[in-house]
Order: sequence, then C-alpha cells, then structure tokens
Amino acid sequence: MFPFLPLMVILPFLVVIPIALIGERHSHKIALITSTIILALTAYVLYLVNQGGLASLSFTATYLTNLGINLSFQITSLSLILALMTAIVFFAAAIVGKEFIQKDQKLYSIIFMLVEGGALGLFLSGNLFLFYIFWEIAEFAMFFIIFAYGGYDRRYAAIKFIIYSIIASLLLLVGIMMLYFYSTPHSFDIYQLQQSASTLPIAVQPIILVLLLVAFMIKAPIFPFHNWLPDAHTEAPTTGSMILAGVLLKFGGYGLLLMFLLIPLASHYAMYIAAIFGFSAIYGAMVALRQTHLKRMIAYTSIVDMGIIAIGIAAINHFGTAGAIYGMMAHALAISLLFLLAGTIDKVYGTLFIDKLKGIIDTSPKMTYLFIFGALAAIGLPLTAGFIGDLLIFIGSYSTFGAIGLIPIGAILLVGAYFFWVIEKSFFNIKNKSETYALVGRSVLVSGGVLVMLTILLGIFPSIMLIFSNL
Repeated sequence: MFPFLPLMVILPFLVVIPIALIGERHSHKIALITSTIILALTAYVLYLVNQGGLASLSFTATYLTNLGINLSFQITSLSLILALMTAIVFFAAAIVGKEFIQKDQKLYSIIFMLVEGGALGLFLSGNLFLFYIFWEIAEFAMFFIIFAYGGYDRRYAAIKFIIYSIIASLLLLVGIMMLYFYSTPHSFDIYQLQQSASTLPIAVQPIILVLLLVAFMIKAPIFPFHNWLPDAHTEAPTTGSMILAGVLLKFGGYGLLLMFLLIPLASHYAMYIAAIFGFSAIYGAMVALRQTHLKRMIAYTSIVDMGIIAIGIAAINHFGTAGAIYGMMAHALAISLLFLLAGTIDKVYGTLFIDKLKGIIDTSPKMTYLFIFGALAAIGLPLTAGFIGDLLIFIGSYSTFGAIGLIPIGAILLVGAYFFWVIEKSFFNIKNKSETYALVGRSVLVSGGVLVMLTILLGIFPSIMLIFSNL
C-alpha cells in the first residue's frame, strides 16, 4: 500500500525548503495548504482503518540493523485519534496564523511546520527511538515559537519551558535506554517491547517506572511538575498556545499510556499514581479560581483536564483508556478554541486581565458566544466531545478505584463555576459605550467555527472515533 504514514510525517519537513526559498508573503499560504493536505491524509487514513486496512498501513525501513533500530511508523488504536487531533489543531492554528503573527512570517512558518512534523512523527512512531527524536524536534521548535514570537516576558517563559523540557527529555532517554538493554530481545520497537514486557527484571522496573512517570508528568503537566505551563501559555503567541495546549501536552498523556503498556509493575501502583493525578486536577482547579489573567486561568484548566485524563489512563481498563484518548481529542478542540479567543480578546481590547474586561458582548457578540461554547465544552457539557470523554473516564475510574475515583468531578464543577463568573464579569458586564474597538478577524471566526463544529459532531456521534479506532 502507498506509504501514507511516512508521507504525513515527512511532508511538513519537506515544505520547509520551499518556504525558506520563496517570499515572505507566501509562506503562510504554504503552511496552510500543507496543514490542509495533512488533515485530508489523516482523514483518509481513518477511512482506510475503518475498511480494515490497519495492518497494511504500517511502514518499516531498515536503519541501524545491528542495534535493532528501524524507521517504522504504525497506526494503532491509541495513536490514530491523536494523529487526527494533531492535524485538526494545526489546521485551525494555520488558518489564523497571519492574524496573530505579524513579523518574520517565513521563519514562523518554518518552525510551525517543524512542530507539526515532530508531533505527527511522535504519535505515529513504531519504536521508541523515533519517538524520542520527534519528541526533541517538537520541543525545541516550540521553544523558538515562544522565544521569538511571545509576549513581553517571552524569554523568561521560553527558558523556563526548555529547562523543564530538557529535564523531561533526559529522564525519558535514560528510561528508553534501560527498556532497550533490559528487554529480551533488545529492541526499541513498541510492539516488541509490549510483547516482551514480562521479561523485564523486577529489580529495574521501579527505576524505569519513576524515570518515565516523571518525564511524562512534566510534559502533561501534572502537579508538582506543572510550574512551567502558566508562564509558557501567558507569553506564547495565540497560535503557540493553541498548539502547546492542544497537541504538545498530549505527549505526556500518550507517554503515560505507553508506560502502562510497557512496564508491568505500573499496574501494581495504579492506585497511588491515580491519587497523584487526582490531586493534580483538584489543585489545578483551586489555583485557577485565584487567577486574574484570562490566559493563566485557561492554562490551569489544562492541568485539571490532563489530570482527569491521566486518571482514566491509570484505571487500566477499556473504558478508562477509551475515555483518555477521547478526552485528549475533546480537550484539544476546546482548549484550542479558548486560547484562540483569549488571543483575539487581547488583540481587540488590549488586555487579558479579567477585571478590566467589560461588556464584550456589546462589541463582539460572535466572540462571546464562541467563548461561552468553549467554556461549556471544556467542562464537558452533554452533546460535546468533552462529555463523552469524561463519562468514559469516570466509568473506568469507578470500575477500578470505586467511589474515590469520582472525587475529581469536583474539580470540573469548580472550573465550571469560575468560567461562568468570568463570563458574567467580562462578557456581560456594562462597558463604556464611547469606546471603539477593532473588529474580530474573519479567520478567527472560521477557525473557531471548525473547532466548534467538530466538538459538536464528536459529542453527538462518538461512534465516529470509537469505532474507527476500535476503542
């Protein structure tokens, strides 16, 4: 069969060359066209999987045979939704790229493509060698998006982001190397490692578990390794926040899923790991209540959602896993929409401090309705994708942990209450009628409309994802 998977991964890297060679004004068009093509390819792969073409889509090419390293790309029930999620978020971010990036658009488009290629490569990698390579590419490319295109304190936020990322990368590298050397036979292949997981010596499993757990907790992020996230989101450009929250945080979620598959000992500590995740969700909700800056408030809701998603992963059952994967897709759509609107509010009104924003509905009713929808989707309103993800997660959590597994629902309620307070104070409060503001760009409404449509579609017809991915 045609090598769709390597094409999806390589295409963003290939277009870097024409972007670098052409004029500044065409770079955004190439990035948008490429993201559109990748979304179409991903949707077609989804169709092929539904037709029974899962095995035939795999691609392997020899690389370092003596070390057991191949260039392999595979679609699994875990990675399929995440690849589609990546394509959707990057497509939505590409639509508004020109709206929020005013300088050095050529360089930005190059970095944008590198992040997309890195993310797709990570989710589609068939071995941990490629997983790590693409992890590094995406992380360092995101660093430059924050550093070069962020806000006033972008350098501080970018350096903080890269320090945490380097620590996570080092822990991940050591964990991967230990998996390779202690597995029988030695292999980086994810499927092979899963099949031979029982051969891992008991003595080294706790070490590998801690290394991978901390690495993926940093990236998710999970308390107490979350400190980099609010600063990164506050200073990142709007499209950078969409990508960071919508896609890169899922590196941690996907990594946790692999961790439970590859290390048998992880299941024995599932209760304690889930307790950490649950506390992180509740902590994120409590801190979100104290935020006066809209972007920081939204950033802390990501900590809440990723904590709940991680609980589904730790449940280690069909419902929990399906809910975690579906929840990552739902979170990507809702959080990307919220950061898109937060960036638009900042551009139109010149501030993101909640107490300074008043009467947004008077001047931007469409943006108000989109934000209300994003808030409702973020807390899992029925008929949105978030509701399906949360429902499956808590069914799985209750099945494994009992009633205690339902405690993090309280975090969702807290976040929901605060969202409604913010909406009432900033969107519906009376403003000075004499003030005039810039109009919301059409591309924002188009990008937001895409995210809203998909959120509703996946909320009403969850079988689209659950059947295609065999979850």
